[in-house]
Amino acid sequence: MWYSLAQMEIGKQIKNLRIKLNISQDRFGKRIGLTGKTISAYETGKISPPIEVLNKISEEFEVNFVKKTNREIERKIEELQRSLMELQNIFKESLSF
Repeated sequence: MWYSLAQMEIGKQIKNLRIKLNISQDRFGKRIGLTGKTISAYETGKISPPIEVLNKISEEFEVNFVKKTNREIERKIEELQRSLMELQNIFKESLSF
């Protein structure tokens, strides 16, 4: 589930960048070698752009997309680690009964 949320967040970032640049999905896509339909799919979270595409976006538009994505992933990892610790504690408590 968190992966689809991450996809949606990346899509929002792509859309926000494109709108800030005031260019269409087609034009945005052409600048990085993709179609407007692909950009639309990224923006809506239907598919997740590969890291290579994020790198192309970063280079072409001089933004640090990958770093933002890594921060998102790090936050989700921390959340998962906390959840895992909670589950371990629940499991330990259930064994003591």
